[in-house]
Amino acid sequence: MAITFADIAAKRAETLAAGQFFELEELEVDGHVYPVYKHAPATSLDLLQGARGHGEAPFLVYEDQRYSYTQFYEQADALAAALQGRYGISKGDRVAIAMRNNPQWSMAFAAATLAGAVVVPINSWGKTDELSYALDDSGASLLVCDPARLALIESQLAARQLPVILVGGSADQPAGTQVVDFESIVAGANAADFQPVPVTPQDQCLILYTSGSTGFPKGVVHRHIAVCQSLMNMMWLGMLTMSLEGIREFRGGATVETPMLTVPLFHGTGLLSGFYLPLFTGQKVVMMYKWDTVAALQLIEREKVTSLSSVPAIVQDLLAHPEFDRYDTSSLIRVSCAGAATPAGLPELIEEKCSKPSRSAGYGMTETLAVGGSMSGCIYDLKPDASGLVSPIMQLRMVDPEGRVMPPGEPGEIEFYGITCTPGYWEKPEANAATFSPDRWMKSGDVGYVDAEGFIHITGRIKEIVIRGGENIFPGEIEDVAYQLESVHEAVVFGEPDQVMGEELVMVIFVTPGMALDERTLREHLSARLAAYKVPRTMVFADSPLPRNASEKLHKLKVREAHLAGLAG
Repeated sequence: MAITFADIAAKRAETLAAGQFFELEELEVDGHVYPVYKHAPATSLDLLQGARGHGEAPFLVYEDQRYSYTQFYEQADALAAALQGRYGISKGDRVAIAMRNNPQWSMAFAAATLAGAVVVPINSWGKTDELSYALDDSGASLLVCDPARLALIESQLAARQLPVILVGGSADQPAGTQVVDFESIVAGANAADFQPVPVTPQDQCLILYTSGSTGFPKGVVHRHIAVCQSLMNMMWLGMLTMSLEGIREFRGGATVETPMLTVPLFHGTGLLSGFYLPLFTGQKVVMMYKWDTVAALQLIEREKVTSLSSVPAIVQDLLAHPEFDRYDTSSLIRVSCAGAATPAGLPELIEEKCSKPSRSAGYGMTETLAVGGSMSGCIYDLKPDASGLVSPIMQLRMVDPEGRVMPPGEPGEIEFYGITCTPGYWEKPEANAATFSPDRWMKSGDVGYVDAEGFIHITGRIKEIVIRGGENIFPGEIEDVAYQLESVHEAVVFGEPDQVMGEELVMVIFVTPGMALDERTLREHLSARLAAYKVPRTMVFADSPLPRNASEKLHKLKVREAHLAGLAG
């Protein structure tokens, strides 16, 4: 029987009703009332402590490392004891993590949370300036990192006097630095010495850095209650979908939910779907050092991976690989794309290669801890062009440029109101004032609308941020680096549509009259100062000064329109 919108509305109401596991209630926080899941865990510590019951079940698989839940907690507890005893970390202190996905990332996150710290996951793709900024801005008391990140700030260690726990490398450092390897710290600590720290749902537990309209990273603060409510919201969608289409049986030899983690844990979505949700529900997580298609196919076959959620580029890379059919991927029952536009033909390729998998989509922000709208399975199939069904714990409204609320169904800038919205940016009062109304509605910078059935549609972005393969990139940062070259007189960076990455960066440059500059020199300059994904794919050298607006600012929209028109021509 085909599912209808009326079926979805009825099941939604049923799953949220009084007496149900996902029952809603109203909660007052800081003088504002929000809808919340009544039976959600109260704090992140409750989530972590509750998952100990999974015991010897497999939890993390990474290259030649395998950890059961018991083994994971042995390491996390020992590290938490060291944080409290050796390093003096106490409630509210910031502990930063900067490294690629690996089991020790998850252990460090769990240990810091158990110790009552505010965890600061830092973008592991950044360069020295980005890492230094996050450490300074957050006031981190300790850094857990890998050798690649350590190398970025090695010259600063003596001056910073920042303790560092190094994962996967030698801790031999010059005198005056405080670098100790992870294994030594864990081996030298007694897990029994760890003392759980009492926290409340309103206590801060997380700072996630995100690009903003000023071009400077902002620390998005989140509370324990937001983590728990966001996790509960993910679980609610699963229940809603299952109640409509029934339970999807495992296949291909799989016996337990086994997601393959392809997105960074420093992202809100990666943290929730790659750590908290599997931890809470007893799943096995398969990690990779970096994306490698053949290695991924081998892991899917060997570990009986059941779900893959990533940016479209990775999903397409996997399914279209010439060796795909050599491997048994029949265990995959869920394949979804997010973070960028879906290339033409990819939905059909997913259907062809994965035998009617459950697909999903979602819309949220770092500031909302990924809550906004989501849909999967038969709900997705009803409206695949939407970005999701509005969450039960999030209210949305659309406003015009003057701040007037638009009628239902009319597009405008999306504003959020919900318990998972950040209470504010870390020590950024001006940004908070610009983002939040007095009654706590939060601007998104995105333009869209909610249709009659309650589905979100995103139609554009007010802000200039370019989303390339799921990564938010602020053009102003790249322009500022380009202007460090005297030969760059004018520079404009923007995004152009790309079938694989969603958007790719374009830089248009006007060289200072009387000076010379070639693409190789410019590209080397940018590459030395920016993460690789921020270096524009296309560089255009203009023959004349770039257009300006009435206030003599560079007219970015005209530059972009001219570039796109040239491509079309």
